[in-house]
Formats: sequence, structure tokens, C-alpha cells
Amino acid sequence: MKFVKVLVGILILAIVGALVAGIVVDNITSADIEGKLKAIETPTSGTKTAAIVGSISRTGKLSDPNGPLEFYGAILLETDIDYGALVGYYRDKSDDDLDIKVVSQEQAKATFGDDFPEDLRFSHHDSAPKGFYIVYAFGRPRDPFTMLDYRSYIGG
Repeated sequence: MKFVKVLVGILILAIVGALVAGIVVDNITSADIEGKLKAIETPTSGTKTAAIVGSISRTGKLSDPNGPLEFYGAILLETDIDYGALVGYYRDKSDDDLDIKVVSQEQAKATFGDDFPEDLRFSHHDSAPKGFYIVYAFGRPRDPFTMLDYRSYIGG
């Protein structure tokens, strides 16, 4: 009887451990995207500069409540560099792992839609003057832990 109790205890610990590992690994995936964006040298153009004033990462069903689990990382830039130059600069920094996009604060609502979580739009800067841009990337899972993450199964 004691053997059965120990076996059940080990089984419960293994299941809980796998579920926690799924959440942790998926959050690390999003944080890695944020870290890669922050590691890119900020652009300069003559005397014009850019500064990172915020960053964020999230894992969840972010753009479609019925879609797949998404991994999001973003930085908020304050800059006087032209929008077109920023788009070109970050397009050149995109690669197979990171498809980087740039939107202005004014474009964020149209780009992300009303259902996109407010905190991913850096909403605390919505009333800021022009010159704030969101540089973001969505990632794809490359591990088996996504199926262990409860957020994969919660729909809208």
C-alpha cells in the first residue's frame, strides 16, 4: 500500500512539474524575443538618435483568442529618426528567427486591433508626442512544451 502512495505521489509531481515547465519554458521563449530586440543596436542617422524607453514580452493567444499560442517581444523607441528609415533599419535586422516590424504609436491600434491587449501597445505612451515607435516580433514555438502550457487550450 505504501508503494502505491509513493507511486501516486511521484506521478502527481511529474504531471505538475511538466505543466509548470511548459509555462516557464514558453515565457522564456517570449523573453528571449524581447532580449534579441533589445540587443540590436539602436539606429542613428546623422545627429538623430533612438533610445529604448520600454520593453515587454508576453506568451498567450494575443492577436486571436481562438488562434495558436503566440510569443511576443517588443521595445518602445523614442526617436527623431524618420519612420521609413526605422522600418528599413529593422527590416535589415530581421532573420529566420525574428521577423521584426515597426509601427508608430498612432498605428498601433489599427495594426493590433481592439482585442489586442493594451499593455502590448505600451498604452501608457498613447498620449505621448510623436516620435514613439513600437518595434515588435512574434515568435513560433520550437519546443514540445507548448502542448503542456494551459494557455494553448484557452479560447475566446
